[in-house]
Amino acid sequence: MATVFPPSGSVPELPPGWEVERPMLLRRRAQFWTLGLLVCFGAMAAKLYSLQVVQGASYVAQAKRNRLARVSIRAPRGVILGRHGEILATTQALHAVSVVPALLPSGKSQKEDRAKLLKTLAYLIHSTPQAIEDIIKSAREKKGARYFDPIQIATNLDMQTVARLTENRPRLDNAILLTDDLRRIYPRGDMAGHELGFTQIADDNDVQRAQNHGTTLHSDDRVGKSGIERYYDHELQGTRGEQLFEVDAQSRPVALRGRTAERAGATVQLSLDPTLQRAAENALAAARNSGAIAAVDPRNGEVLALASRPGYDPNIFSLTGKQFQNAYLKIARDPKHPMLNRAVTSRFPPGSTFKPIVASAGLEHGAVSPYSSVSCPGYFVLGRRFGCWSVHGGGVNLQKALALSCDVYFYQLGLKLGNPESSGPTYLAEVARRFGLGAKTGIDLSSDEGGLMPDPAWRKQFNAKRPSLQHWYPGNTLNMSIGQGDVLVTPLQMAVATAAIANGGTKWTPRLVTQIRDASGKLIRQTKPVGQSVGISPRNLSIVRNGMRYTVTNGTGKPCNLPQVSVAGKTGSAEDVHSVLPHSWWVCYAPAENPRIAIAVIVENSGHGSENALPVARAVLNAAFPVGAKPAA
Repeated sequence: MATVFPPSGSVPELPPGWEVERPMLLRRRAQFWTLGLLVCFGAMAAKLYSLQVVQGASYVAQAKRNRLARVSIRAPRGVILGRHGEILATTQALHAVSVVPALLPSGKSQKEDRAKLLKTLAYLIHSTPQAIEDIIKSAREKKGARYFDPIQIATNLDMQTVARLTENRPRLDNAILLTDDLRRIYPRGDMAGHELGFTQIADDNDVQRAQNHGTTLHSDDRVGKSGIERYYDHELQGTRGEQLFEVDAQSRPVALRGRTAERAGATVQLSLDPTLQRAAENALAAARNSGAIAAVDPRNGEVLALASRPGYDPNIFSLTGKQFQNAYLKIARDPKHPMLNRAVTSRFPPGSTFKPIVASAGLEHGAVSPYSSVSCPGYFVLGRRFGCWSVHGGGVNLQKALALSCDVYFYQLGLKLGNPESSGPTYLAEVARRFGLGAKTGIDLSSDEGGLMPDPAWRKQFNAKRPSLQHWYPGNTLNMSIGQGDVLVTPLQMAVATAAIANGGTKWTPRLVTQIRDASGKLIRQTKPVGQSVGISPRNLSIVRNGMRYTVTNGTGKPCNLPQVSVAGKTGSAEDVHSVLPHSWWVCYAPAENPRIAIAVIVENSGHGSENALPVARAVLNAAFPVGAKPAA
């Protein structure tokens, strides 16, 4: 059948839905989608170029890093030595077992494997799986914790437990490591405990402080918390080592690819003489009450002994669990505060041990001469009676006043230094500060109290909100002249001041550390003496020294008149408003002709200095200068 076409020029309408699109619209739509596809493919090509060319090296390096896992190894802390090389603090390796969190089976996808592994480990070390999980969780929550850092689960393992772990090694995962727990030990127990300090596992504050100083601490690092351990923590910290493992996609170790050995911390040598230190601590322990002693070398400021009683054994901070808790609670609850370093942080009125400073100021000011004398009826009247501890009669000159500790002489001397309401006490305070009183000593310990040296300006500022108490009265000057009133010092400050008198006028900054050497023995730091003049002429200081020597030969310090060495010193009894009995003080130096040691002792609330503080110093002097020993050149 032939097809019939409609006549030319007449096209019938098509049924609905069969309309022919306009050619221009169709072409535009095709161009739009073509452009869209080109943009998408272009973006993909650009991204591929960025990943493979621009950032290719970075991603390759990251892939390699992901393929390798670094397990950090703790380094032992440096050794602390005494004056002659005696070991005062060191590190002991104990058997321990640790877990690497990154190598453990996942707690989600491998829950059964993890439970089985921890159950086996718990059985071998007499623990529980939950206890192990708690330790891991606690360690992971610490600042500075890293996924591949080993977490110590148990320490101080006996050989039987170590043998069990070794025998069952095939049943344990690579995440379980037999390691060494580097425990800090102090071979001499509580000797110099306050000065050495102690260490503990770093807490979040320690980690943050290290980050602020641009250094890194791991969550299982031990850090110094007090004493030398804290002050020189950076030097004592060793350099950690590491093991480099190749791991699979599940972070399971495949092979050991390298190891960097750990490096021990530096060796720190102290000026402390263990013989003198032990003698000082034993003598303090036998004293009537709590107390402290400081002994320094007048020639350079090196600290020879520094002790406070009661004390504590820093070894307790290396204990764990209930052992540590029981030991720590015992000293924390002790009402005598055994962790307080009284030698450098406790402030006391110096009493009559301040009189050599007053005598130096009086001589330098020209207020008195060696021949100036007064009469002592046992009191001095200035509005009211200011008492003296005894009646010394007439003809009390400077030498006798020091030897017999006559308060009346020093009352009058204080008034002669200038206007007793302004210039006099101001000058006396200025001289005392030159001797190191009223300011921190600068010793290399984190705890170093500055004491207080009052003057009229201080009193006005201190009582700014109490106008009625701002004025400085002559009576304040009298109290200051005998080391009472608002004058407060530490035992170390008095030892430094006594050393300055002994050596002819140089106040040395006291130092505990003499040198630091790295793990290979190379010297990295040598402490140099730092001193300054007290501004008192050698002649005037010689006069004061004669008075202090006379104190020992003919005065209140006679019990320290030793046959083997000449001693010069000064007793003191400082009133305490909280107790009936005063603090007992004694300062001295020896040999008197060529001083090699200066000592300050305080025994709290124990009476006269000659009866309680002096015997402590005498024990140290006997240790420093044994009877029959050949005199040092």
